Amino acid sequence: MIIDVVKNILVNQMDVEESKITMETRLNEDLKFDSIDKAELITSLEDEFNVMVDYEQVLHVNTISEIIEEIKKYVKE
Repeated sequence: MIIDVVKNILVNQMDVEESKITMETRLNEDLKFDSIDKAELITSLEDEFNVMVDYEQVLHVNTISEIIEEIKKYVKE
């Protein structure tokens, strides 16, 4: 599932505590992500799913659920 991959990347590559990750977690406010952090997350997701995403669109999302919805547009589960 996409959520599992997102969690794995956040925990193992970006040093986020797993307990802080929910569907409502806000990247900016809760995790203190900036645009570089978001770009790193997106790049990792692209690599993991072997897709290319529209960065302009994805960089505007702010919650874990929004990230998952955007990635779903590119990934066939």
